[in-house]
Amino acid sequence: MMFETIVKDYLDNVFSESGIPVFLETPKNLPEKFIVFQRMDIGKADHIDEITLEFSAFANSKYDAALLDESLREAMDDLHNTSDITVHLGGGNDNQDSVLKKYRFRSYFNLYY
Repeated sequence: MMFETIVKDYLDNVFSESGIPVFLETPKNLPEKFIVFQRMDIGKADHIDEITLEFSAFANSKYDAALLDESLREAMDDLHNTSDITVHLGGGNDNQDSVLKKYRFRSYFNLYY
């Protein structure tokens, strides 16, 4: 199973009550708020698998995108606290997506499993 599907299933469960969809690719019909993530890098050292994922939290306002990004960071912290996956925030930034015309906050996480 792709590791991305494990993370997606987890985030789908976390964000299901708030109705925030999580995608592995940008959807054609854009919801008001949503999260997209993709694999940036993958490796293995000393029998420990590592994957770097880039998350983009999109919304119609910068404020809502920032709140969604903060919720995403909390969810990833909880993944770290409730599983055998080690999660480290690798950084992030904010900017408007010029193609989608939505505000976007990006976060990068390194996951070890």
